[in-house]
Amino acid sequence: MHLIIITSLDALSRNNATSQLAALSPEVPVVLHDLLDDSVVTRRIHQNDQLVERESSVLEHGCLSCTVRFDLVPVLIRLAAAGTSLAIVGLPPGTTAENAIDGIHAIARGDFTVDSVALAAQPEDVENQLWDHHTLFESGYTAVPEDGRTPGEFLMGELLFADTVLTTVSDLLPSDEELSLRGVQLIRQVAPHVRMLPALGSIAAHLGAHDDEAARARSRPGAIAVPSTSSGPFRTFEYRTDLLLHPDRFRSALGAISEGCCFVRGGVWIAGLLETEVAVFGVGPRIALSNGGPWASDPQGQWRRGTHLALTGDDIDDFEVTSLLAACALTDEELRSPLVYAPNKTSR
Repeated sequence: MHLIIITSLDALSRNNATSQLAALSPEVPVVLHDLLDDSVVTRRIHQNDQLVERESSVLEHGCLSCTVRFDLVPVLIRLAAAGTSLAIVGLPPGTTAENAIDGIHAIARGDFTVDSVALAAQPEDVENQLWDHHTLFESGYTAVPEDGRTPGEFLMGELLFADTVLTTVSDLLPSDEELSLRGVQLIRQVAPHVRMLPALGSIAAHLGAHDDEAARARSRPGAIAVPSTSSGPFRTFEYRTDLLLHPDRFRSALGAISEGCCFVRGGVWIAGLLETEVAVFGVGPRIALSNGGPWASDPQGQWRRGTHLALTGDDIDDFEVTSLLAACALTDEELRSPLVYAPNKTSR
C-alpha cells in the first residue's frame, strides 16, 4: 500500500491541503488524526467526498508518537487488507513525518511505501512561525504540555525532511500577497530541495518523490544545503575555516553571530573535542549545539575536520560574522599549550 503523508504545524493548513488533494482523486481515502486534551485521539476517514468513519479514543499515554503507533498504523493495516492501494495520511499537527514513518515501519515494515512527504503551510505565516519563541503547546499547536519544541524548530525540521511543500491559504482571512511572496522566498532559501506548489493538480504528476535516505541525510545535525542564488531579500552566507575554535569564545560569540538569522546550521571544530563534530542548529530565537558524531574521512583516511557554518537571513553583515568567528580561532600560544587545545598528531 502506498502512502502520501501530509505533515503540518496547524490543522487548518493540513485540512486545506488534504481536502484539495482528495478532490482530485475522490476514491483515495484520507485519514486524519487529531490529538486533543486529556489524551483523546480523534480519527476521521474521508472518501468520495464523504465522512465514512469517525472515532474517538483515549490513549493511556497520550502523545503524538502513541497516536501513530496505536491508532494510525492499525487503521492503515485495515485499509490495506480491504484492498486500498493508496491513502492520504494527515498527521496530527506537531507530529514529525520522520517519527510517523519510523512508527509505521516498526510495526509493519515492508507493507507500506511512502510515495511523498508534503508539508502543508501558509507561506505568509512562515517567517513569524520561525521566530515564535513559545513552545508548540504554548502557541496552541499541540495539546502536549511537555512538548518543548518551538514552532520554528518543528517547521524547519519538516522543511528539511519533506520533498514537497503544499502552500495553503486561510479560509477565514484575506491573503497578504507581499507576505506570501516573502514566505515562499524564505522557504526556497532554507529548503532548496523541495517542490513547492499549491495543493492543486494531479497527485502523481506534481508531488515530489520521497527519498528516505536523502531526507534523513538533510535532517542530520550539522548538514548544510545551500541554494545557488538568493531568494528575494533572503540569502545564505557561508563561513569556512580549518582552524580550531576556542570553546568559550565561540559560545560567547554565537549569540551575536546568529542574531537576526532565520536559520543557522553547520558543524564546528572545537578545541577539546578534536574527534567530534559539534553540530549547530538554530531557528529564529533558539540555537543549540549537539554532538554531530565523529568527523568523516576522505578516501585517504584523513579527517575532514574544520568549521562550516551557513547563516540565512535578510540582513546579514558578512564582515561582522567573519570577524567574530575569526576571533574565536585559537592563538599560536594556545596551539602550543600542552592542554587539550592542540590537534591530535595522528590521523585515521
